[in-house]
Amino acid sequence: MDVRPLPLASHHDPQGLRRAVRQHSVPQLFRGLAEDWPAMRTWQPERLRERYGHHRVRALMNLPGDGVLFPQDQQRYERDLSFAAFLDAMAHAKQDAPCYLAYQRAGDLLDLSECEFGALLGPADTDEPDTRAWIGSAGTRSMLHADLKDNLFCQLAGEKQVTLLSWRDSAAAYPFPDNLVNSQIDVCAPDLAAHPKLRDATFYSGVVRPGDIVYIPRGCWHDIRALTPSVSVNHWFGPAQPLAEYLVLLARLGPRYWARTGTDFVRHGVLGRREETRFFFSPPSTGKRLYQALRTGNFSHDNDPST
Repeated sequence: MDVRPLPLASHHDPQGLRRAVRQHSVPQLFRGLAEDWPAMRTWQPERLRERYGHHRVRALMNLPGDGVLFPQDQQRYERDLSFAAFLDAMAHAKQDAPCYLAYQRAGDLLDLSECEFGALLGPADTDEPDTRAWIGSAGTRSMLHADLKDNLFCQLAGEKQVTLLSWRDSAAAYPFPDNLVNSQIDVCAPDLAAHPKLRDATFYSGVVRPGDIVYIPRGCWHDIRALTPSVSVNHWFGPAQPLAEYLVLLARLGPRYWARTGTDFVRHGVLGRREETRFFFSPPSTGKRLYQALRTGNFSHDNDPST
């Protein structure tokens, strides 16, 4: 298992970012690219508490500190509370029982104009974007997974460890049989005996600090973990990954995956049975997504972060 530093951009400016987006296949770390944003001052936890503490939020509380899957359905960890109460809990949470306000539509809670993504991307790249806030204690984790769209991940407060794996190495991510975009791998505790393809895989990993932006191309596997209490914001944009790329991966993964996809096509697509949500913000199963593609023509309809 080869772990290398995150690729650093050669030019840490908007022009360099736009070049990276045009190249599309190469993730890059842009140090300090967001350091002049208003959000670098106004999205600090103490300022957020002053400005928005009265708002109600639904957060994940007392999360497990290890393991790839939740021991229970995600709903068991959800709590409704004031934003101020959440920020207080975040400041005192233990690392093995973190709390997370995750996947929060940023504009529904905060002033999105204070994050200047529009100034970084050309007009064609800002069509139907989706911007989310991620606010949590040390120990929060977004386990190894792949997104549908290009992603700009920006760190505003605190530090996080970001680990990436190319879509070309998806077999080494060992996707779950029922879900091609969630990995069975814990990158902090890899089991090379159980997952031998990891031996030949190349990961990229590094710490992101306030003001840093990571460009993560669509399909690039990523694992993100908070080293300290932190505030992050991400911005999905551009076209979704085509169905053909998922079908190629499914074909490569073999009969076990084909069988599970067929089962879920019937169980959760045709019959409409509820799926468990034991991944972190579980997407629909591959089988259900194929069923939706036949019905609507859109494989990513219920899994597209901008819909």
